[in-house]
Amino acid sequence: MEFSGNRFVRSNLHLLIVSSFSFLLVYISSFVKGYGYFIDEFYYIACASRPAMGYVDHPPLAPLVLTIFQFFFGDSVFAIRILPSLALAASVFLTGIITRELGGKKFSQLLAACAMAACPIAVAASGFYSMNAFEPVLALALIYLIIKMIKENDQKKWIWAGVVMGLGLMNKHTFGLFIAVLVISLLITGKWKLIVNKWFLFGCLCAFLIFLPNIIWQILNDYPSLEFYRNISKYKNVYTPPSAFLITQITTISPSLLLLWLSGVVYLLVSKRVKQFRFVSVLFIILFLLMMFTGTSRPDRLLFAYPGVFAGGALFFESIIEKYNIKWLKGILVVLTFVGLFIALPIILPYFNYDFVSSYTKKLGINTEMERGKKPPLPQLLADRIGWEEKFNMVLNAYNSLPEEDKRQVIIGAGNYGQAGAIELFGKKYNLPFVASGHNTYYLWSKDNLQGKNILLQLDDRRSLPSYKEVFGQVDVWPQEFVNSYVSGHENHLKVFICRYPNISTRMMLDRGKFYY
Repeated sequence: MEFSGNRFVRSNLHLLIVSSFSFLLVYISSFVKGYGYFIDEFYYIACASRPAMGYVDHPPLAPLVLTIFQFFFGDSVFAIRILPSLALAASVFLTGIITRELGGKKFSQLLAACAMAACPIAVAASGFYSMNAFEPVLALALIYLIIKMIKENDQKKWIWAGVVMGLGLMNKHTFGLFIAVLVISLLITGKWKLIVNKWFLFGCLCAFLIFLPNIIWQILNDYPSLEFYRNISKYKNVYTPPSAFLITQITTISPSLLLLWLSGVVYLLVSKRVKQFRFVSVLFIILFLLMMFTGTSRPDRLLFAYPGVFAGGALFFESIIEKYNIKWLKGILVVLTFVGLFIALPIILPYFNYDFVSSYTKKLGINTEMERGKKPPLPQLLADRIGWEEKFNMVLNAYNSLPEEDKRQVIIGAGNYGQAGAIELFGKKYNLPFVASGHNTYYLWSKDNLQGKNILLQLDDRRSLPSYKEVFGQVDVWPQEFVNSYVSGHENHLKVFICRYPNISTRMMLDRGKFYY
């Protein structure tokens, strides 16, 4: 009997090739000089070093996975980028598998997988370690299980679906929206029996039990995530009108994929061949309209809904090719899927130098402001990978200039979790003191680490000098300054302030600097 592994490879070779391409495209970019950790990666590493059942701005799954992974492989940029690259490869593979479950043959499986592999926003979201890289995998796994339930009339699979739902919620709170819309879509398309049964309730119970530790953590910490979500809506997110949302979706998902996913939405709705899976299209439509009319500025918020309609579009084109015997169209369609990716590549992965990317961004007319006040010359996904070691070295030099007695009284302050995480990560081998910040979970970590510290060594914008002089009796400015025209404005023109003789407590300073967003 043929070894099952060999059978698996032979039957899925076309999907494995595309998945491997996706992995390599993303992972190899980590070795390009001039770019380092992305700002959020410092924070995830900091979270991973403090395992908990919750954090201010996200649930614990992604940090806990990193806790285990870095125990074996370390926290270098080359180590931690393996996981998001693998997540993209898994998403590509699952897209092809779902297409097969919908009735697609090898070509439609290949086309759908290529569409996911060539989706710029999916590639961009997998280019660094974050919870966003894992969300499409979990969403696809849930859709796959629902499709298998329908095909096999096996409601017991809700137990496994419940596990996936629980993991999805432990990865991102907004996964709850996906679950809710998925259930609504099933009800709208007449799948009442799939919902109104004991196994659905058992699945929901499994999800709740998995998610329960985070709920308990929220209660014990006075619901910090609720405050965070209120603040980002009010202060951070940029409102995007419906017309701009449509344009953004077309460009970030790729113009060369527009016909494919539009065809998929319609085909899954009207084709008798896949009528029992219409919920996939309804799910996409509801989520699309919801995101459009709420004005989200984050194009990746809808990413997990696209693979299903990629599959539908691939089924449509496969049926057209077979009906009219136009086999030559296959190669054109596959090549076309990647056109948008290669156009977008310089602005989503760090393969090119700063000058080229800046010029290219201007030529494309791209607005780099994804968050209020952050409009660097490079797309933020690239700009926020620049200059972290230089900033750290400034802090280290300033710290080393202090007398030994002062060093024992110093606390290092940082304006945001990226700065704090970078100083903490790079400073491990230098035994630097605790790094405090009021940003997100760093605020909670900092509250109990301020005792006996009356000298503040703060990395901040040079324009902040007057505010420090109001709080401290003596403020010295370290002569070095971080200047880089390619980074976000709030990360440019940074100085190190050495502050002594405070007129308020360090705890009061921390409370004043607290910000959850």
